[in-house]
Amino acid sequence: MPRAAKDTRERILQAAREQLLEHSDEAFSMRRIAGLSGVSAGTIYNHFPDKDSLIAAIMIEDWHRALALMDRRCQRAKSFTAGVAGIYKSLSDFVDVYRSTWMDYRVSGNYAIMQNRRHKELVSEIAAYIRSLLERFAQEKDLNMDIILAENILTAAVRKDIDLETLLQLAAYIAD
Repeated sequence: MPRAAKDTRERILQAAREQLLEHSDEAFSMRRIAGLSGVSAGTIYNHFPDKDSLIAAIMIEDWHRALALMDRRCQRAKSFTAGVAGIYKSLSDFVDVYRSTWMDYRVSGNYAIMQNRRHKELVSEIAAYIRSLLERFAQEKDLNMDIILAENILTAAVRKDIDLETLLQLAAYIAD
């Protein structure tokens, strides 16, 4: 991608991110993003075919940042439970930023489509960090537990009905 196109794409993403995080999905419009980023609506459509693609691009960038933070926290962890806490914190922070966006999608009916498509991928990415922690810290290296714990961490971060202490008790049980 030429430098000018990349700069334009970044301006669009930045303006769109600000709008998405400050306003509901309903107030998120391509025309508004065009005005804020200093480009025409047509230029936005050259980079993103529709509003959902633009929102997905924003979330994917932030998800990659969350994964990088998970990685750093896992690398610095002094114990299995400390690593699990780092994964949970990174995931929970990401979820908290996008909770209202997901609620808008849930109301519009798009949520189920998006959730089903991404859920396995998210669990798999989280499980990879858990697997590395199990390899470093666990007495029993039952690597089948990575998916189970990943699913629980994701559920805890999204639903908030499992607190971190309970999650860490599960992690300690798995690691022993």
